[in-house]
Amino acid sequence: MPGTEHLARYKLFFLIFFLLPTAFAQSYPDKQVDFLLKKGIANIMEQSYDEAEKTFLTLDESFPNLPFGKLYLAAVLITKANDLAIPFENEKIEKYLDEAESIVDKSNNKKSLWTNYYLGMINGYRAYFASVQGKWFSTFTNGINAVNYFENCLKIDSSFSEALIAIGTYKYWKSVKAAWLPFFADEKIEGFKLLSKGIEKENYSYASGVVSLLWIYINQKKSPSAISLAEEVLKKYPNNRNFKWALARAYEDVNLSKAIEIHYELLASYASTKQANRINEVVLKHRIAQDYERQGENKKALLLCNEILSIKRFTSYEQQQLEERLDKVLALRNKVMSLENEK
Repeated sequence: MPGTEHLARYKLFFLIFFLLPTAFAQSYPDKQVDFLLKKGIANIMEQSYDEAEKTFLTLDESFPNLPFGKLYLAAVLITKANDLAIPFENEKIEKYLDEAESIVDKSNNKKSLWTNYYLGMINGYRAYFASVQGKWFSTFTNGINAVNYFENCLKIDSSFSEALIAIGTYKYWKSVKAAWLPFFADEKIEGFKLLSKGIEKENYSYASGVVSLLWIYINQKKSPSAISLAEEVLKKYPNNRNFKWALARAYEDVNLSKAIEIHYELLASYASTKQANRINEVVLKHRIAQDYERQGENKKALLLCNEILSIKRFTSYEQQQLEERLDKVLALRNKVMSLENEK
């Protein structure tokens, strides 16, 4: 069985591949379905999760024979949990996926483009949740099944952008995050080409493809390209935290002061939400402290480390998620204290 570090990398790969691309849909022929999908997706992009849930409930009630409503209700819950660093509503999400699969099973045309798309999404979500629970055999099998269904989409329609983005993202990050597995070939170049082709025209999949491409640019040490792309898409979604996280990370390679500024914007954004976000607070303050230390501003770094370490009464979930991070904060505090004492 792979070591803990490798499993963590593979889990991250599934987060990037299955969560981000499946938050959007290819244009659907029915105008009302198309309208509700477009509205719900905009709600997700604006991080208005309650409104998104209402929209997809309407979609589900209005079109009970389509799995879209169930799938996107699951997408809202997953996206919200990841954004706000809160526990997943596992039973509710799995119920939506089971119900969506039941609807697909009753379909009269099991070889259609949309049937393959639905099954690709369902298997993708199942793979992600298997990885969260450490069920690695299910993670691999569901993940491969998802890719096969998306590849079927391309056999039917080679321009189906959702499949291009999903497969392109999969091939690239699989090659990066799971390179330690001997049966996975290096497909980074092909993955990048497919993803780039998938976002050539702005459509429902464009924003999710951009998120994937941003992190690819960062992985490739092409931070100026990531900055340019992130700033372009933030003109349309100025408050979207997914884009701002990537933008801040890209700026860390070229302009630490700008990275710190954006990290503080993210911190303020989480502070304005209805519930406490202590996981995000700790992560962001730690990143800012690291940036200050790299700038030689040790007193500012020390202040933030002390703020983090003064937080008390973490929930068991927060403690579990932050255990390694808090160790790193303590190590950074000791380092900057030592540097200050040497002066």
